[in-house]
Amino acid sequence: MQKVIDYIEEHRKTYENHAFFTSLLADESLPGEKRLAWGPSVVPFIMGYSDLNKYVFRKDEGDARPDQLQALLNAHTYEEDFHWQWMLTDLEKLGADSAMPLSDATRVLWSADFSHSRRLCLELAALAADAPTYAVFAMVESIEAVSLTIFTHCRGITLRDGRECEFFGTKHYMAEASHSIKSPEVEQKSLPSLDDTQREEAKRMVDRTFTLFDNWSASLLRFALESADHERTYQRVIQESKDLLPEAEAAAAAAF
Repeated sequence: MQKVIDYIEEHRKTYENHAFFTSLLADESLPGEKRLAWGPSVVPFIMGYSDLNKYVFRKDEGDARPDQLQALLNAHTYEEDFHWQWMLTDLEKLGADSAMPLSDATRVLWSADFSHSRRLCLELAALAADAPTYAVFAMVESIEAVSLTIFTHCRGITLRDGRECEFFGTKHYMAEASHSIKSPEVEQKSLPSLDDTQREEAKRMVDRTFTLFDNWSASLLRFALESADHERTYQRVIQESKDLLPEAEAAAAAAF
């Protein structure tokens, strides 16, 4: 399994050269609000990831004792339980926490502009479905590597008022860096051996996971560059959704 961990680190180093980092997060000439303008668009993924931890990655089998890797995964899912609350706090700091009816909030979160984060959750769930524990462990380790890379680059980004975000900042980075699943003791001493077939399957899971996050990160960059004003973005997608209603009703009527 340690060879798979090393393979993940190779992918992580390549991922760190993504334009999302080089053209946005690492550009200190941009104000903090712009460097973090992608923040609202990750809401569906962060909330969905909370559910992935609870309902896909976690396997509580009652009295049955989980194997070594599943026990590590279970512990990790509980460590992730509260992080999303920091994100909700940060939305206000980023000027992205507009008051609106639930119906309009639904239109925003299920709009095309936010589809990259909704789709990522579904794709990860599909990959994890029926995958052996060592492959799911490789996926979660890959996600952790992505997360640590993103929040490493978020550290120290301050907004115009001098504040730093919690989720998109040092506080979250420290939490990610301290996860038990990333501890040297776990990675060097506790991981079971894999045979060649298992190792190659785990590596394929790593490849697929990083490909998903490469695509997602490109969408985050695009969202940040195109969304100068969150309130205006919300109003646009809300109106686009409402404009679809007559067309949808006409299509439904034509079907009968």
